[in-house]
Amino acid sequence: MVAISRAEKDMIAIPVEEYEGMMETLEILSNPETAKRILKSIEEVKEGETISENEFAEKFDL
Repeated sequence: MVAISRAEKDMIAIPVEEYEGMMETLEILSNPETAKRILKSIEEVKEGETISENEFAEKFDL
């Protein structure tokens, strides 16, 4: 990231990949239901409510 100061406006320049990642994150988190599911998942992990890779594969027929 590069900060650019001009008389009229301050700006930053970031790599396109980083910008696209930020936009994707904003899009995901702007959906209230998706944001709730993500927060719930984080809490489940903190509480140790996880499954193994094998259990996951069985659950989703992988």
